[in-house]
Amino acid sequence: MKSLPPHARQGFSLVEVMVAIGIAAAAITLMIGLLPAGLSTFREAMNTSVTAQIGQRLLYESAQTDYSVLVAPPATKPWRYFDDEGSELPDATGAIFHALIRIQPSTSIPSGTAGGTLQPNLATVIVQVALNAENRDIPITTAPGGPADPPEGTIQPDSGFNFTAFTGHVAKNL
Repeated sequence: MKSLPPHARQGFSLVEVMVAIGIAAAAITLMIGLLPAGLSTFREAMNTSVTAQIGQRLLYESAQTDYSVLVAPPATKPWRYFDDEGSELPDATGAIFHALIRIQPSTSIPSGTAGGTLQPNLATVIVQVALNAENRDIPITTAPGGPADPPEGTIQPDSGFNFTAFTGHVAKNL
């Protein structure tokens, strides 16, 4: 009987194959374990991005609105609702983000005197975008107790909701 030359018997032994499979299985298991953390970070990044998009859009809309319409009562405008992509919805059904706009019709500008100078032709626009996928009621502040308190008609900071505030100024065209 003729035996095969040594170069014809090349290949991996069973032990080598099992070690390689074990290493690959361990690596895949570790990668699968990291998926939830990666997905959570991705979701947070998406929420931050969409929140910023909504805030910028509402500030831009305020800047484009006629000044007399912008500062007309009520100072706290009705809630606006957005889905997970930042598209506006007609009501809270299916909304992920809730946005509140508060207009302060006159703004105090710092000057040499305490308290600053009140500018009746400069409005401050406060846009607050809250992540509220459960569609719970969001508490709104009532009359503030002092100058360091949040303005009346804005989301209460201790409400437990994750929200971001955006502030802009709109001047009356004279």
